[in-house]
Amino acid sequence: MEQTLQQVLRCLLPGETVSGEMIARELRVTRAAVFKQIEQLRALGFGVESVPRQGYRLAELPDSLLAPVVQQGLDTAWAGCEVAYYACIGSTNREARLLAANGARHGTLVLADAQTAGRGRRGRGWISPAGEGIFMSLILRPDVHPSQVARLSLLTALAVANAIAEATGLDARIKWPNDIVIGGRKVCGLLLEMDADESAVHSIVAGVGINVHQRIFDEEIAHTASSLDLLGGTAYRRAEIVRAFLRQFECAMEMRDEDMMKDYCARSATLGQRVQVISLSGTYTGIAEGITDSGSLLVRADEDGALREVLAADVSVRGIMGYV
Repeated sequence: MEQTLQQVLRCLLPGETVSGEMIARELRVTRAAVFKQIEQLRALGFGVESVPRQGYRLAELPDSLLAPVVQQGLDTAWAGCEVAYYACIGSTNREARLLAANGARHGTLVLADAQTAGRGRRGRGWISPAGEGIFMSLILRPDVHPSQVARLSLLTALAVANAIAEATGLDARIKWPNDIVIGGRKVCGLLLEMDADESAVHSIVAGVGINVHQRIFDEEIAHTASSLDLLGGTAYRRAEIVRAFLRQFECAMEMRDEDMMKDYCARSATLGQRVQVISLSGTYTGIAEGITDSGSLLVRADEDGALREVLAADVSVRGIMGYV
């Protein structure tokens, strides 16, 4: 999205009437350039009114993910310090990794209205239609050893679940390790990717895809997936959910490990449930009894009563009576 467009939008967001001359002077562009951006904003659904002899006033905001809208009222210390918005992109994770490799700051957020090559766990595709979901990737530069990164996957899931609950009032739960479900339906997937060597983490990209406005799903996932709008019976503002995520992520990062794990377990949709563990070496059922500090699931196997440690990278865990 053009830089000038977003600069003009920032001038209008306070809601006061601003003259075209003042905007042009502040941005060091021509009045004609300002008018062109105003027309583009109107085409994007922004209710920009022309006030005779006074200028322009923003009377209505659409459900937009433009950086100035997302950052309006954002009070975080570092999460969302910079927002790179794209109307359409191949993958926010891929772009975030490129930006991280080129020195992007800790807390930079890559955000898109649509993706053409979104990915989930194990290389699965992630459907990313224009204007219907939230597709974002947060760049992190934590001072941790590579062995501690699994905690960040759980932390990100907790932040997303808390953010959805905060912004919508819906009872968002975590299906281990990091799928977000509401009423047994998946509404969000996460994908964390790391750039590290044996001793240090250089950067981590936390990718998040949230179904917000979607009403139609591919037949393959129609019985397990849903969207926030469908589950809540109303239309939610995506920027509000993004801001809540950034706030909740910062809060979770500041928690002690034991407190974070306690909150994660309280949000769990898996603990206490009978599950089926599917791996290359076989399948078994049991009760999910706990989660280790490293993020592994502890399952009490039905066949021998043994407590088995399940690693997220190795298996798929499903509920006996459904997705959860």
